[in-house]
Amino acid sequence: MRAIRLLTLLLPLVFLTGGCASMPLLAAMDVLNVAETGKTGYDMATGLNTRKSLKQDTSPDAQAEARLRAALDAQGGNLRWAVPQVSQGRAFVVGTYASPQELDRARRAVANIQGVRETTLCLFPAGSRQNFDATDGEIRDNIVRLAGLRTPGVRVHVVEGNAVIIGRVRSREEEERLKESARIAGASSVRSYVRLAAK
Repeated sequence: MRAIRLLTLLLPLVFLTGGCASMPLLAAMDVLNVAETGKTGYDMATGLNTRKSLKQDTSPDAQAEARLRAALDAQGGNLRWAVPQVSQGRAFVVGTYASPQELDRARRAVANIQGVRETTLCLFPAGSRQNFDATDGEIRDNIVRLAGLRTPGVRVHVVEGNAVIIGRVRSREEEERLKESARIAGASSVRSYVRLAAK
């Protein structure tokens, strides 16, 4: 106990007498920090470690999709979480609805979107999930893995356990593989809206 008190009294003295001696160490650390900051600034100025700038998609489909997103957001409720997708003027809305009235609002909201000639609602009743063995995300990941999906033009959505496949495939065999993978992964239902890609 006496040794601890003595140490407590001596420790401040050590710092007070060695305080000046520790200044060069602090100064050296500041010099290193300044050097590192300067190096980072130089790297940025010369183009090293720079990120590629993101190019905004201004295609007609992207603009129509933004309008569709705004129309869904304006409805609020479950519709603001729905996922819109537009490809060559064909629109798809994937998500859930809370009531028949909300479903009617969705139909009216997407009826006349500029740049969209046809809209398919892939909306499921909220809370209608029957299979609780896996989450929607797990089912989706399993579908993609089982199908060996490498086609960037295909999107797989899973909502309340239901699989929705949208996009372009290279062959009918690829579409069948996707649908079969969805069934194996445990999807309650499978809706396929794929088309063959032009060769």
